[in-house]
Amino acid sequence: MSAAAVPNKEDISMRASAKLVLTALVTALLLASVISSAFARNLRISSQNFRVTWNSLESTEPVVRITIRCRVTLEGSFHSATIPKVERLLIGATTRANIKEESCTGGRIRPDNETLPWHVTYENFTGTLPNITTVGLLLSRASVLLEVPLVCTGRYGIATDNISGTATREAGGGITLLAPVRGRNLATLERTISGTCPTRISLEGTGEMFQLGTTARITVTLI
Repeated sequence: MSAAAVPNKEDISMRASAKLVLTALVTALLLASVISSAFARNLRISSQNFRVTWNSLESTEPVVRITIRCRVTLEGSFHSATIPKVERLLIGATTRANIKEESCTGGRIRPDNETLPWHVTYENFTGTLPNITTVGLLLSRASVLLEVPLVCTGRYGIATDNISGTATREAGGGITLLAPVRGRNLATLERTISGTCPTRISLEGTGEMFQLGTTARITVTLI
């Protein structure tokens, strides 16, 4: 049997150089991917039409102990499938608000449909790029009629109110939950109709977000 060929110094050098080139290429591609994600200016959404449903959205005023819980559904659309990451940019509208009054406890809440559409504005995101964990949104121009038996009836929501919400993004990119942000979830009394109403109420509760008309999630990716 013949002895196995022993690689010479030139062969070893060429193999080492090839490995170095391959390593450098892989590193460059990974670095390019990271840089591209870090400087991504836009978010892309899989569907422009959305539905958010709260099985129990609470309107609370702790000082006078008013707490109303209702099932609430908001529907609307985003203006574009591409959303620039620009703070306070108007990106969509809520065009339908449905509150099941028969589901309410502690009082009643009705949307003021004459004020629709309500504005949806981009605020921010959290997480380390490219892994976004939440997207911050603002709801403005919303108006509702609140009624608490034997206490008050009033209309809430003024032009300067901005209800902040946090949309939770799962690892696969789907938006699952939407919840008001405590401390930035206040609606201001616009007009008292009867009784003595609190000057502000807070909105609390976690809703689920879907594509309109389905149970499919809206996905968000960086571009």
